Amino acid sequence: MLRRLRWVPAVALLIVLAAVPSLAHATLTFVRNPFKPLVWLANDNGSHAHQFAAGTNPRISPDGESVAYSPVKGGSFSSELVVASVADRASPRRLLANWREPFDFAWSPDSSTIAAIRGPEVGAKNLVLIDLASGSVQTVASGYFSGVSFDPEGGQLVYARAGSETYPPRSDVYRFEIPLGESIRYVPPVRLTQDHRSTNPLWGPTGKIVFVKLLGAKQRRYGPKNELYLMNPAGKRVQRLTHTSVGQLLQGLYPTQWSANGKRLLAQFSGQDTSYAVTVNPQTGTQRPLVEATEQGFAGAALSADGKLVLGAGGGFEPGPGHNVATIPYSGGKPKVLAKNAFEPGWSR
Repeated sequence: MLRRLRWVPAVALLIVLAAVPSLAHATLTFVRNPFKPLVWLANDNGSHAHQFAAGTNPRISPDGESVAYSPVKGGSFSSELVVASVADRASPRRLLANWREPFDFAWSPDSSTIAAIRGPEVGAKNLVLIDLASGSVQTVASGYFSGVSFDPEGGQLVYARAGSETYPPRSDVYRFEIPLGESIRYVPPVRLTQDHRSTNPLWGPTGKIVFVKLLGAKQRRYGPKNELYLMNPAGKRVQRLTHTSVGQLLQGLYPTQWSANGKRLLAQFSGQDTSYAVTVNPQTGTQRPLVEATEQGFAGAALSADGKLVLGAGGGFEPGPGHNVATIPYSGGKPKVLAKNAFEPGWSR
């Protein structure tokens, strides 16, 4: 049985001020100006947009009340991870030094805990859990990581880890049961795969974990291709989900987000100078680029809980002028621009 995370008694760490209604509904975040980056917040329809802080890599909490990001101080980029209340941007609190691999990041479903990577710029790093109420940091594992995800109840974690920095990575997927408190005995992570070619797990709402298998490393000239597979939380009932045509300089699919009912899955097709959103049917494996599959395509960042809208940014792989944060219906259609000249979007919708 999955256990809900309860490290400490419930504490109201971050309070949204009712006197500021435009901020109370700020569930969209994005960045403008790649050279002097500023984190912006807005309502999830793009209204009431306002500058929040100098920083990069914003990650909005599921409840929309907190935003974690890396601050920019005096024009210099930092490797700190800080968190601030959406209603009180003046008081960010540092959670970590040496924050690394910001794409390997997850909020717990109840917004109380963050999973992140910290360590030196070169060499092995630590996957840690940060309890926001107490600020305590717990190390889960050390190594080289690719993907981390909470289960829907927030009591367990899946991640992919390799023991050495090689390519292709000799990576496997692990499950970790989060201790309920200091008095609970630490239980080592459980390895779910044994093939040394499994990465980027994403825990879904119906007892399924989607993950990447690296295929064809010996046959392909520049490295393996990615295909999506499914398994249950015990690492059993493994089945291949997708069959994808992947060029030699491309990598293939990475899972991005499930819908709340588990009937829709958003993925990203990536490779050299290429990144665009792809919808995947979790039952059949049928896939479809959300827009025309080009190097300047629409990079998907998130799927709404109801599975109807994809949030992302158009304009190509690298951020710059002309990038717009927008939504596109999961079933296809024209983009609706939420923020012009913006990138790194996220939301709590």
